[in-house]
Amino acid sequence: MSAFDYDLFVIGGGSGGVRAARVAAGETGAKVALAEEDRYGGTCVIRGCV
Repeated sequence: MSAFDYDLFVIGGGSGGVRAARVAAGETGAKVALAEEDRYGGTCVIRGCV
């Protein structure tokens, strides 16, 4: 297995992307990578859109 071999590659570290990565890794044991340009959490978490 190479250093870049993943079962799931998630683009975007918003609430949906982080959740998808956590579920895939936690429930199935998948090797997951997540890419985010800025900060994790998404607009609502970072700026408080509620």
